[in-house]
Amino acid sequence: MNSKIILLILIFLAASSVINAQETGTEVNTDEVLIELNNIYSNLEYNTIAFDDLKRKWFITDPIFIREIFNRFVVNNALRRNYRKVPLEEIKQLAEDIYEGKLLIDLRQRYYDDEVEFFAFLPEEEVDKKEPKLLFDPIVDPFYLGEILGAKLYERIKEQSYALNVLTKEDFDVKTGYFFDVNLNLIEPEIMYWSTTSNYRNKYLLSVFGKWGHDNIFVPGWNLPNYVFGSGITYFQSLSNNPRNFTYKVRLGIGVPSGQVYKPVTAKKTLFNSGQNIFFSITGDPLKYVWPELEDLELNLMGQFSMQEMDAASYGLKDTTEFFTLRNYWNLEARWRNLFNLFDFGNFEVALGLASHDINRFKYIPGQKKTVDMEPNKDPFNRYTHFGYVDFGVARTGGLIQHNINFILAYGADGFGYYGLKTKMMLNDTFGFEIRVYNAYNVDKKKFPLWREESYLVFSPILRINY
Repeated sequence: MNSKIILLILIFLAASSVINAQETGTEVNTDEVLIELNNIYSNLEYNTIAFDDLKRKWFITDPIFIREIFNRFVVNNALRRNYRKVPLEEIKQLAEDIYEGKLLIDLRQRYYDDEVEFFAFLPEEEVDKKEPKLLFDPIVDPFYLGEILGAKLYERIKEQSYALNVLTKEDFDVKTGYFFDVNLNLIEPEIMYWSTTSNYRNKYLLSVFGKWGHDNIFVPGWNLPNYVFGSGITYFQSLSNNPRNFTYKVRLGIGVPSGQVYKPVTAKKTLFNSGQNIFFSITGDPLKYVWPELEDLELNLMGQFSMQEMDAASYGLKDTTEFFTLRNYWNLEARWRNLFNLFDFGNFEVALGLASHDINRFKYIPGQKKTVDMEPNKDPFNRYTHFGYVDFGVARTGGLIQHNINFILAYGADGFGYYGLKTKMMLNDTFGFEIRVYNAYNVDKKKFPLWREESYLVFSPILRINY
């Protein structure tokens, strides 16, 4: 709408208010009339206040350009404070700040085009304040601003070809890949291959995954020549930008033999894979259906169980060899997410867990079809080593940088334990890395298996393609 037409409408409304007041014998309050007219004028334009944080914002810092703009306001008698003209004497005093470069111009661009919807003169000392005190009333109408400055000067402001400081918020929108997701992580890779929905609000995501090592029983991948490979389904009852807000996740896989990336120098015995095993994992927050306040309490049950024992020839050994083997393990964990917010650092979370694994001692003898159990009379339950652990840290899923930083402290029923740090950093949920560092304490080298080390470090780069 042309600014002159708008001006005529406002003059007509103002005159109507004054005439009506005179006819009724009431006193005219000029300030109230001006406020009412301003409200009417503001409502003529489509309101985009919901996008204020995403609109382009900047400061004009060019002192010569600021002088030129200020002079246009003075010439057109357009400086106002509380809708009233600013006395010339005060303007002359403020001009001293202009000469010394102590004045900036605060600008904000309209959301749906390049027009300037906010213009204000700002003292230099007010720049860092949340609610700065402006020198004069701001100009919130691009057409009126154009009338004051003239078309040529107004266009130059919009071009932004002068000295300026850009303050625009960069919005990094990291969303869950509901259609395609490739997470290339050497420790726990995952590739989504299908997704579907049943009511256009929920989502079923099917993927293949891998897993190398088992941290909660203090067994790194390089000690265990076994790699888990399988498929899983993740269900979202309602779509969310947070990939951890799934309703449940179920995984099922098998352990396949793998070579040892690193053979410990200190270990005299090797940890062997002794048979085909099945891996499973179930994660969800079912307690929220009983107590809604527990919606952030996530339960996880994970385990791996050997279904058969390998023939002696499958080990590929030539000489008589005594070795250890891990055949079964399980892990039960309760993780309370989003306990409280640590500002931009993320949300604090804590987990309590129980983990256990059995260690069997076998011997290979050339010529025999099966290996020999070196502890045949040992009760199956006495073969297990149990751990209780606490895991706490912070997790951040939005913004430019996503991260998980967790500390873990565990103690075993056999008198030794471990502690460690697991950290994952991602840039825009695309590039990153994961580091896991664990150390054992109170390890009796004579009592415990000779394959066990006192510490280990695992590192993996990460590349994720997600849309």
